[in-house]
Amino acid sequence: MKLKLSQDAIFGLAVLAVGLVIVLVWAPLDSETGLARRARGKWSIGDSLAPTVAGALLAISGLALALRSLRVPTPALLAVSNLRFVATAALCLAAALATMRYAGPLVAEMTVGDYRPLRDTVPWKYVGFVLGGCILIVGFRIVVERKTSWARVALAFAGVLALALAYDIPFEDLLMPPNGDV
Repeated sequence: MKLKLSQDAIFGLAVLAVGLVIVLVWAPLDSETGLARRARGKWSIGDSLAPTVAGALLAISGLALALRSLRVPTPALLAVSNLRFVATAALCLAAALATMRYAGPLVAEMTVGDYRPLRDTVPWKYVGFVLGGCILIVGFRIVVERKTSWARVALAFAGVLALALAYDIPFEDLLMPPNGDV
């Protein structure tokens, strides 16, 4: 009997592979400090923590999608609607990343002036991350569900803010992305 993989299974396995490469190859080889480090009695975030967490989440998501596709039959062929969906999701991701990168400096420039000295102060360090994260979550929900509501926007905001605080509070010397590059 020949096993016929659906497009969801193939995509899930590809995402699983990318996640495993990030966790097992890229993050360890690209990092000098590992996940976290202790220097002079205080913990600081390591270079590979964020990519390792992202890679692990990708791997788990890919595995879940691949396993789900074994139970739920899906079409085996790639359709134009699939390509349209991926292109729309890619545009949503590009808009979110651009917002993350440029929102903080733009808002600061319009209100108080130079962003660089403010990039590690509240609320400035959260502007780009929270706005870009909200655009990403709400945008993807619109792409997938073709609808949204103010309750979902508020939930996205709360989730992104909680994620920002979870990364920011334990580590004193962490600059929220992309503030390290600004």
